[in-house]
Amino acid sequence: MPDKPIVPTGSATVIPSVHRLAALDRALEADAPAVLLTDAHIGNVHALADRCHEAGKAILVRPDLMEGLRADKLGLTILAKDIGVDGIFTGSAATARLAQQAGMSVYWRFFLLDSRALETAVVQAAHSLCDGFELVPGPAALAQGAPLIDEAGDRPVIAGGFVNSREVASSLFAAGFSGVTTSEQSLWPPGPAA
Repeated sequence: MPDKPIVPTGSATVIPSVHRLAALDRALEADAPAVLLTDAHIGNVHALADRCHEAGKAILVRPDLMEGLRADKLGLTILAKDIGVDGIFTGSAATARLAQQAGMSVYWRFFLLDSRALETAVVQAAHSLCDGFELVPGPAALAQGAPLIDEAGDRPVIAGGFVNSREVASSLFAAGFSGVTTSEQSLWPPGPAA
């Protein structure tokens, strides 16, 4: 697990979200502290985690969507201890708790479907021990995310989903979001050799 937070509060961090493995090399070249692997499954995640770590990146996954893995105590322990996953994004309280017990960073995902969903997110954030939060989709997070950012305190709030232009990413950072997850490669910060 990384010695420092994967996404420090107020850092304007862009996390490459890899939906297609063909984009992994580009993600590993990006000047980013982590890679979110959304195309990982139990058969390839170990090799992908090794590649990310060799490139100096933390590896993040969504275990609730990972094929071949059950997001139970054993599954999350395997992800953390045997495979070396550094953190997860989840909307499940049970998965979050088990991932924390396994030693991974946890970012709680909230879907902004309506004002009630936002109210629920704010209340849950007040009682959550998660390392940070993700609001999706990005444009709705931009318009409605201030109450969650306020409640999160010193924990980072990340926006994801439909963060597909520099203008959207810049607006999210200006609004107080600490990071964004995006599959839009043009937003991935170039690495030192670029």
